[in-house]
Amino acid sequence: MRKIIRNQFDHYSASEQLIARYILDHPDQVVEMTTKQLAEASQSSEAAVIRFCKRTGINSFTDFKIELTKDLSASPVSEQWDSPLNHEDNLGDIVNKVFVKTNQALQNTQKLLSLEEIERAVSLLLKAPRIYIYGAGGSFIVANDLAQKLLRINLPVFQAADIHLQMTMAANMTKEDVLIVISTSGKTKEILDLLTVASEKGTSSILLTQNGRSPARRIANVILTISEEEHNIRMATMTARIAQLAVIDTLFIYLCMQKGPEVYERIIDTHQVAQRLKL
Repeated sequence: MRKIIRNQFDHYSASEQLIARYILDHPDQVVEMTTKQLAEASQSSEAAVIRFCKRTGINSFTDFKIELTKDLSASPVSEQWDSPLNHEDNLGDIVNKVFVKTNQALQNTQKLLSLEEIERAVSLLLKAPRIYIYGAGGSFIVANDLAQKLLRINLPVFQAADIHLQMTMAANMTKEDVLIVISTSGKTKEILDLLTVASEKGTSSILLTQNGRSPARRIANVILTISEEEHNIRMATMTARIAQLAVIDTLFIYLCMQKGPEVYERIIDTHQVAQRLKL
């Protein structure tokens, strides 16, 4: 919990930063406080405290204190490996750091992920005559994974690695279609261009991105959020990809359940056809 707060500190409003700073400086005291007491101690308001909790993916101050308590009792072994990779690390250090950070990314993303937004995304996908998917750079791997999953259940997916071809396809989007874009930062020009085209055409858009303010968040209709774990570029790419794939799996499984039992026949059929390619 404190790691989420530290990573997102610069994205908070002035009143939220006051609350965040007090929590980081006095975590043991905060778990014993009421909303009113924290508001007074941080020189903010009770409404600001509730808004702050929601910014961390938690709906109430009571639940926030539960998560903070868990954070305070976290294993010292995990904290030992919660540091950037460096050239002095041996293989054991690398294994521990990668797995600790990956587990943190998944746990923190689970806290931030909105069930309402997943339901909204699935509702749009169930009704869409065509689904367009795009991810730039490393996010293309995640976009490709989602495209393959949707094709297995016979959904009409349009995806291209080349942005020029993707923009050409986007020119044919309608109000009934859905655009899914995946961007860790939410600041990639290609992503913003696609979202702008979708907005101009009245096409609903779903954005999978990390927590924090970004231009893409202001344009997209539905936002699925992953945590921001590291500012180190190489490590952030790894943890973001794993978190994105976990969200994609969640979205896909819920979509399958909403489509009904017949969807599993599609999955079995596609699996059997793929088996023909094996010796």
